Amino acid sequence: MVKFILFIIQIFLLLFIVAFLFTNSFNVIFEIKELKYTFSSNLLLFFILVILLSIFLIQLLYFKSRYKLQKYFISKQLKNYQKGYNFFTQSMIALASKDNKGAINAKIKMNKYLKNNQGLSLILDSEILKIEKKNDKLELLYQQMIKEKNTQILGYKGLMEINLMKQDYHHAFIYAERLFELNPYIEKIYPSIINIIARTKNWNQLIAVTNKAYNKKIIDKKTLNTNTSIAYYEISKIKIHSDSNESLKLIIKALKLNKSFSPFIKTHLDILFYTNQLSKITNILRKYWSESPSSSLRHVISAFLKKVKISDVDNIMSIIKNNKQKPESKKLLLDFAIHNSNWQIARESVIGMIDNNPDREICEFMASLELGESNDKQKSDAWHLRAQNANLNKIWVCSVTNTTQADWESISQSGYFNSLEWKLPKMLSAN
Repeated sequence: MVKFILFIIQIFLLLFIVAFLFTNSFNVIFEIKELKYTFSSNLLLFFILVILLSIFLIQLLYFKSRYKLQKYFISKQLKNYQKGYNFFTQSMIALASKDNKGAINAKIKMNKYLKNNQGLSLILDSEILKIEKKNDKLELLYQQMIKEKNTQILGYKGLMEINLMKQDYHHAFIYAERLFELNPYIEKIYPSIINIIARTKNWNQLIAVTNKAYNKKIIDKKTLNTNTSIAYYEISKIKIHSDSNESLKLIIKALKLNKSFSPFIKTHLDILFYTNQLSKITNILRKYWSESPSSSLRHVISAFLKKVKISDVDNIMSIIKNNKQKPESKKLLLDFAIHNSNWQIARESVIGMIDNNPDREICEFMASLELGESNDKQKSDAWHLRAQNANLNKIWVCSVTNTTQADWESISQSGYFNSLEWKLPKMLSAN
């Protein structure tokens, strides 16, 4: 409204000036050498108005024609884009239907309408080569894609996957790291890079990448502590013979992040044994057992103490004294009582543990007890037979493949990072 009022005022002001000049005309005289020219000011004003009007009309025609041309070219460009994207869609549909020829034809037509869109053409080419399983050409194409800003991420992702297939984990890590730097929020990029790091055993890099992921809120605190503790554990195992003091510090840091985790405790015990700190072992085992008595820790303690020949029953009773009524404490004592042929303590320990459906481990203990105490092979064989039909005990199970293994490793035998869980095999679990 204000602009309109100002425009009206300007028009009236211009008309006033023109009217004033016309009503108050005067002669304009100018000389060119010896010639003198005289004409009315109204004529000069008329020519000025004609020139201004001509300029206005020329500008008006120019901008109107220019706008129409722009509108025409934009409309044509939009139609080309629409046709190009339609052919792109057709090509993707053909790929999904495994119609490679149809996909290639649609891609050629797409390129006619989307001449400057190199990215879409590269994407279609990569999908076609994937289906045709031409990995050599596909790798070269991915190298080209990382040079284009729009397809850079897809190029790095493709190169990572190809090198993983070739089991070239060194190059796979290089591309995965670059991909993580470009966009750490890509779905499953963190688990992928962690699996690659674990295979290359670059444990310091595991700590660095995990900290970055936590700072960017990709993982939670529990995952941060778990993965960092595994890195400390692996480095500790590497250093046990070269720098035992550093190895001990690292395994303690791992246990602070993942308390009472039996594989870490096993390494802690191995370091103490290697450095001849046997006097500390019983106290440390009592501490760990008091915090969390479990079947996995019991297996670690049993194997370790028998290996280093610190297996007397009194030592075991000292370890379990803070929770000796727990079923796992009774099993630990029973195990060593049988190992040391202390049949009285073995009989006392087994009381209350034999019900209508004892697990396989109790059946095996009873078989050893009957044979060792009274040399009753018939009863021993009966317990062995019963063990074959009894429920399995917990073991390390890969959560991805459901395969079992005796010992925990940061990478399971199936090839997955931190996938092992201490539980009943899934097929036989009540849950």
